[in-house]
Amino acid sequence: MATSSDLDCLIIGYNDVPFSQQWNRVSNRGPRDPERLMFMRDHLLFDGERLPYMDVMNKVLHRAGKMTPDVYIHGSETPNLAAHYLASFLIRHGFSAECSSLFGCEQDRIRDILLTRRPRVVAITTTYYIIPNPVVEITRFIREVLPGTTIVVGGPLVGNLLKDLEREELSEVLSWMDADVYINESQGEWTLAQVAAALREGGDLKDVPNLLLPTGSGDFRLTRIQAEANVLDECAVDWSLFGGGLGPTVHTRTARSCAFKCSFCDYPIRAGALTLASVETVEHELRQLDRMGVKQMVFIDDTFNVPGPRFKELCRMMARNDFGFQWYSFFRAGTARDEETYNLMAESKCRAVFLGIEAGDDGILRNMSKVATLDRYRVGIERLHARGIDTFASFISGFPGETEKTVQNTIDFINEVGPTFWRTEPWWYNHRAPVQKQAAEFGLTGREYDWRHNTMDIDGAVDACHALFDQVTNSLWMPGYNFDFWALPYLLGKGLEMPDIIEFHKLARQIMEFNDRTDTGPAPELIDRMYHVFDNAPQITGKFRPPAGREPVPALALRS
Repeated sequence: MATSSDLDCLIIGYNDVPFSQQWNRVSNRGPRDPERLMFMRDHLLFDGERLPYMDVMNKVLHRAGKMTPDVYIHGSETPNLAAHYLASFLIRHGFSAECSSLFGCEQDRIRDILLTRRPRVVAITTTYYIIPNPVVEITRFIREVLPGTTIVVGGPLVGNLLKDLEREELSEVLSWMDADVYINESQGEWTLAQVAAALREGGDLKDVPNLLLPTGSGDFRLTRIQAEANVLDECAVDWSLFGGGLGPTVHTRTARSCAFKCSFCDYPIRAGALTLASVETVEHELRQLDRMGVKQMVFIDDTFNVPGPRFKELCRMMARNDFGFQWYSFFRAGTARDEETYNLMAESKCRAVFLGIEAGDDGILRNMSKVATLDRYRVGIERLHARGIDTFASFISGFPGETEKTVQNTIDFINEVGPTFWRTEPWWYNHRAPVQKQAAEFGLTGREYDWRHNTMDIDGAVDACHALFDQVTNSLWMPGYNFDFWALPYLLGKGLEMPDIIEFHKLARQIMEFNDRTDTGPAPELIDRMYHVFDNAPQITGKFRPPAGREPVPALALRS
């Protein structure tokens, strides 16, 4: 049912699952469960509560008087790129649009927009979701506040559900999610515009391509497929549309898809061929953001430094403009073989990079179809650190070919090269990834976190994660829940300093030792040191307020 509206579309970016929900999901599982394993590495038993890293930071900064009680820091205070990109795209094509970055902390603003502007469409992005729960929380809220609006869900979650579920099960999940329209297209921005046009002009959604439409009888229909090929040079975000409230840290992209075909990843399959924006388009966008006062620039391209000549030109462009921001990105150290590349990165103010190394064993890298060797990673990390560029290295434990020996090789490699931060997770067996074609060769059976192959099973991968966590001493563990590498530019943008962030992680690593203890908690002196780690930080302000209605995780929960 259409509503009387002066707004075509409200776009809601991200909804983080409350930490207490994570606890409820894993609290009754055994200590060898892989999700429980990661939960125990994503938080701290801190001063009587179990808190994720960012909430510990909030508690410490509040106690130190660096933030007033009504201020809440959260990485999604950084403008959600998907939401802002879609809003910019719609406005460019003649529609009115607003967007929200984080549902949990912006519910009052979202409610106000729903009640005062009564958008015809509320679009929910799903870039980071692997389960429908975050969408369900949003749709229930929207139905309660504005029952007559049309809810549209798009993004990777929709495509994955279509591929993974049989029709009957898919119908049940869609009914639970309770949207009116699902976009079945890996890009989707053009399709969203067609939905907005149909609802504004009284058209029939059955005539809009790339849609999955629930029928109301426990089933759904698919409209015709029309592949999108949106030109990046024509789709760059017009950041001026969003006023001066972007904040000091902004994410953007200069490319779509990935140049590589790593066997554990299906992203290039979903996203299609690598597509690049021109250096001129990127320069125009960066000049705009620089004028708006952005101090930390994050490029989310999966392969920002590929192709190499374009990357060098991007660095020269940033150095030539002498922008007032530092920058961060994914970085393929295996393809950057010359000193000039690293010199240009430093000259253009690169501050830190994310290295998807994945394994510290050349045999496993070959199995992964990684276009890299350990020697290239060694040289790359050395060159980055020599220029003051910090590194975060991610690893996967248990990929086909993994043995106790290859796990030890990874431990030795991390301790040798010493990335600033690191993290590992058990391998998640994705049947949509290229490795599925080698299932017989590797003896692969199962799926997701329930698998085995010729040299290891999921229990062995959990053991490997424990071994790495216990034995890596020359790099700092970084959690994944509401933190990871992308928290660094956000925190630096809030005025924190890297030495203090590093000290926080050193103390956190010591405190984490007590997460599974039944006899005692962290020493009071250790907690006290954490409370003073940001004593020299400036006063911190922000637009987010502490989210309401989220139950704490008891301190004794999950001890085993």
